[in-house]
Amino acid sequence: MGKILSLVPCGLLALAPVGASFAQQQGVTANAVTLGAYGPITGPAAYIGLGGRDGMNLAVKEINAAGGTQGRKIQVVFEDDSHSPTRALAAVRKLVEQDKVFALFSIAGSNSTVGTLEYVREKNIPLYVSFASAPQVTWPFSRVLFRGGTTEAPRYGELYAEFMVTHHKAKRIAIMSGREEYPKNEGEAVTRLLKAWFDLAPVARAEFNVGDKDFTPQLLEVQRANPEVIAFFGNPAEAAIALRQAKELGLKQPFFVGANMVDASLLSAAKSAAGGVTGFSLIPLLPGSKDPAMVKWETAWRKEYPNAPTGRPNTFDLLAYGDMHVVAEALRRAGKNLTHESFIKALESIDNYRVSPVASPRTFSSKHHIGNLTLQPMIVRNGEWQQVAWKPSRQSEILTRYLQQ
Repeated sequence: MGKILSLVPCGLLALAPVGASFAQQQGVTANAVTLGAYGPITGPAAYIGLGGRDGMNLAVKEINAAGGTQGRKIQVVFEDDSHSPTRALAAVRKLVEQDKVFALFSIAGSNSTVGTLEYVREKNIPLYVSFASAPQVTWPFSRVLFRGGTTEAPRYGELYAEFMVTHHKAKRIAIMSGREEYPKNEGEAVTRLLKAWFDLAPVARAEFNVGDKDFTPQLLEVQRANPEVIAFFGNPAEAAIALRQAKELGLKQPFFVGANMVDASLLSAAKSAAGGVTGFSLIPLLPGSKDPAMVKWETAWRKEYPNAPTGRPNTFDLLAYGDMHVVAEALRRAGKNLTHESFIKALESIDNYRVSPVASPRTFSSKHHIGNLTLQPMIVRNGEWQQVAWKPSRQSEILTRYLQQ
């Protein structure tokens, strides 16, 4: 059952003049704009949705406290998708057809987000995706689909492949990846870019299932291949187990992990086994940073969620927080006469926008809807993530196909 997370007093709705232009647009009144959000707050990827929901809600509270957008408060109806494509589709159908939302905001992973895309295109309703990196979100290009804080899986492939070859000086790379959408896409993207850019092929490709507790067979396969670096794409809980088991089996090669695992949750689960792990962060500052902007943000977050569990806030709190502020900025730019078309054009005018230094800048255009192509390389030292002084030397090829269409 959907839950309205940010409400406008009902009495205000009566103030809307009959025949006003906004009355023609679903989910818009004189005093409110209703968004539909979905993501996993149960199931194997709940850490994504719980963080996303809370970060989103904090942003909505700030936006509404500052007067909303064009005099309208934002209200959000949220649905749990349990990381299931089928449940995500059912959630989106409900949000659009029953709750009559103006636009959609995904804080779901690739696995469930992909299950909603055909319906969203069919209904021609704007969908802003905060986390999912599945290529299908932004390619083929669709005017109603936007990707925010994360990036397209092929961009992961570019950065990961170049980093492992140039920073780790590796020519023998093994890949362990989950069989679901997100880790599968990362593994395939890295494999493709290793071949295209460096004429290299992984010395081993080992797969596993979401929720696996024993990675011994995969690690033994990797060990026999004698790689110089091991790339692991999955969830933090799975990576923590694999890191500990790798130590027990005597593997001394460094691990490289996907961007969703560059977070405190991996450190708390893997403990000393995480030492030396590298990866890319989607945000410029991680929770726990002493940077004044992060200290200020965490103070506000902890005031809002004083009983949060260990490991929070996480990367997904920050991604959704930054992305909801991007959505709010577009709602402001869209003007009083808010329509899907004015909202899309406003999003396409976003250029290097971020609400504060805790968020990475977002940029869209009429040619592409990938908001973030810049990631920060990190390494675990002394029990914490620290920045690595490395920058890619190769020009990204991701935007070429959009500009040529």
